[in-house]
Amino acid sequence: MNRPLPAPARDVALLLTRILLGTVMFAHGYQKMVINGIGRTTEGFETLSIPLAIVSASFVTVVEFAGSVMLIVGAMTPLVAGLNLIIMVGAGVFVHIPKGIFIANGGWELVGVIAAGMLALAATGPGRYSVDHLVRARQKQYQRELADASGPAHSPHSRRDSHDTFGGAHATHATR
Repeated sequence: MNRPLPAPARDVALLLTRILLGTVMFAHGYQKMVINGIGRTTEGFETLSIPLAIVSASFVTVVEFAGSVMLIVGAMTPLVAGLNLIIMVGAGVFVHIPKGIFIANGGWELVGVIAAGMLALAATGPGRYSVDHLVRARQKQYQRELADASGPAHSPHSRRDSHDTFGGAHATHATR
């Protein structure tokens, strides 16, 4: 009863998590980039006394806008989730924590939940239904092809232990 989800269900759960978090972050990034523009976003950051307002506003806008798309498709997921986690911590510290927990009072509950989701994605990865998974699978295939092309004499699975002087069956073993 107290076990993790089976792999297929876990992959669907991670996909849904990425889509939901990515959509929320995209909406925030879209608001900053398209609706408000970087100028008004910077002014808002200055009003909130966020350090280096233009740099902070630009960073947050790009990560929320472009990073959300990367998150949805599962590209560079641990990095993008980590950058979003930094943004949520900053939003909490500079804006929301002093106002309490409840979002109705401007509190930290939304940034806290987003941060928890980003932390979980950074820790677990994007799952099977992602660009990251496809890239990893292709890299493994490429490495196998290279190993096969180099022949058995160069394969890491057919090396002889240099300390074994007897040869024969005991000398050949896989090194990993």
